[in-house]
Amino acid sequence: MWTRFICPDSVEVEISECLSKCRMEVRCVARPTLEMFAKGRREWKGLISTTQALNGTRMEYLRWKHDYAESPCMRAFALLGTFHHLRYQRMDLPNSLSEEWLEDAMGSGMFDFYDAESCELFDFKTVGSWKICRWLGKFQMEEPTGEVFKSGPRKGQPKMKKLWSLREPEMGDLKLQLSRYAWMLMDAGFPVRRCWVQATVRDFTAMTARMYGLTRQVFLLEVPILSRETVVAFFQAKQFALKHAIDNDEMPEICSPEERWDDRRCLGYCPVRQYCDYGVNLSTKEEHDGKEQDGEV
Repeated sequence: MWTRFICPDSVEVEISECLSKCRMEVRCVARPTLEMFAKGRREWKGLISTTQALNGTRMEYLRWKHDYAESPCMRAFALLGTFHHLRYQRMDLPNSLSEEWLEDAMGSGMFDFYDAESCELFDFKTVGSWKICRWLGKFQMEEPTGEVFKSGPRKGQPKMKKLWSLREPEMGDLKLQLSRYAWMLMDAGFPVRRCWVQATVRDFTAMTARMYGLTRQVFLLEVPILSRETVVAFFQAKQFALKHAIDNDEMPEICSPEERWDDRRCLGYCPVRQYCDYGVNLSTKEEHDGKEQDGEV
């Protein structure tokens, strides 16, 4: 469980001690923000949450098995989404549901917003330009310019130019998440006709707009609802896998490449990577390769 904060000087401190009194001259973030993080920690209660199911089973198992530390400053983008949700909670819109907790035999989950008049389900996310391009179906490719490099280490190699192509949008986790909420709502008697994600591009600037071909900072995208069979099969398997690992205290298999973000998560974003042999080996290899490049090995 998340039990410690990592201070800006890399010292770890118990969350309760940090909330009581900061060990530094000035807090890294305001106390209400720290309180929000502390209250948002989740313990295993026998049912997997929707967001837990979208993570690797090994990561969620290690988060249950070990106490670990995280830096409040590294969770800056999580705050954007939290404050976004709080604003909608205060609006008290008629004929709607907001931030309601749902639970069934496969697990639990909390959706963002349901409009009972239009029977539409909405999810609000803050994402980077790269992610929104994937959701839009925009992918970058390289094409030869017809010229070659005339000097340097790439002499004779063809020069390439980057182009954008349109393909099938990559919404795997998004479709699973919203479809899960949609079927839970429908089982509770609330029909869901369509699902939407409202995505705010957190790194939108004039430069990134040109680089990624983005025309605005907020996108409202329809998310297809997967069949009940597809949703049940995925979340039942995830619920069984995590429960089995915890009940038997048994290390699950390595997270999939998608769950590992092609190893980027293991190298810098997994809070329990120090307890995972794959994460430790990957970090060791990266450190060794870095030293080789610097001529230290």
